[in-house]
Amino acid sequence: EGVESTWYVDSDSDTYGDPGSSVSACTAPAGHVANNSDCDDTSAINHPNANEICDGDDNDCDGDVDEADSSLDTSGLTPYYVDADEDGYGDDSASMTYFCNPPSSGYSTNNWDCLDSDANANPSMDEVCDEIDNDCDGDADEDDALDAKLWYSDGDRDGFGTDAFTVTACEAPSEAYSDNAED
Repeated sequence: EGVESTWYVDSDSDTYGDPGSSVSACTAPAGHVANNSDCDDTSAINHPNANEICDGDDNDCDGDVDEADSSLDTSGLTPYYVDADEDGYGDDSASMTYFCNPPSSGYSTNNWDCLDSDANANPSMDEVCDEIDNDCDGDADEDDALDAKLWYSDGDRDGFGTDAFTVTACEAPSEAYSDNAED
């Protein structure tokens, strides 16, 4: 008398009891445990010490389900990166996130986009003269830009060049170059 403990039903035998079903006794009756922290006493994979997995249940009993849970077991899941411009390339500065079901848009499985706010800048693009690193190689307006111009040496700087020495570039390399070979 007066020394009984409260024991909780453990229907799924995961060692965590159902907080809604208890008995008082001196020793644990069969199928009962001392704790009452099971959030789903019908499933042995759902308890406070479980890993969250992609199954639509709150496996670890913290109130969060699947990818909304920071304790989601990401082994076997594909990482995704924000793809704001939806060009198929994720932001190279964004951190990865995991989804149980692949998102339909706004994410990519790579993080190769150097300018995720512009669909005209990603590794599949050709470089053009626009002061943007269109091909995401780390340089903007390189000499191999599609619309780079041919510049002619203009040693006397009179505005007329010669084809003795030429340079291909987006902008004239210096005043000693002209956009024509009429000297």
